[in-house]
Amino acid sequence: MSIDEPEQDSDDEVVFRTPVRRLQPPQVADEREALEGWLDYFRAQVVLALDGLPHRALRRRVPESGASLVGIVRLVTDLERTWLVERWGERGGRAGYSFSYVDDADAAFRFSELDEPAALVGAYQEVCEKGRDALAGAESLDDAVRDDRRGHIELRWILLHLITETARRAGQAQALREFLLASEDPPPTR
Repeated sequence: MSIDEPEQDSDDEVVFRTPVRRLQPPQVADEREALEGWLDYFRAQVVLALDGLPHRALRRRVPESGASLVGIVRLVTDLERTWLVERWGERGGRAGYSFSYVDDADAAFRFSELDEPAALVGAYQEVCEKGRDALAGAESLDDAVRDDRRGHIELRWILLHLITETARRAGQAQALREFLLASEDPPPTR
């Protein structure tokens, strides 16, 4: 199924079907391959948390002022764009607006009812691919970029930061998914 083709369940509700497959991080790898493998693993975990859920569930904030699954996707998209595409890919260029660096901590979790989950996931996948392209040009994990707050940041630090943030959000997305599934109407008894 294509990311652009929503599926409908028996109640005629649009259901999201993930365009990613389950990945396993490398078990034997050099440092860089391991870091990139773990990042890809957690990227997939974020998207897999949305699989099979109706659009209304993907938009539901839990609690009402908290995170939603589409909000989590927007947040990790912004993290990837900020760190790999802008900071690393542009070699220390000033990052543009980022949800991560504003006074409003909830800004990344806000979304419009017009935000389609498939489009948000597509944007996330696109920015991840741009990040992979930016990484491809790196010679060493010791390479560094200029950073206004920290002076210089090594590529290793950027990858570790993205892994920890993406892993945290993947765990949050999985917990939110479990809550949403448990709060749905109970299945009929046999």
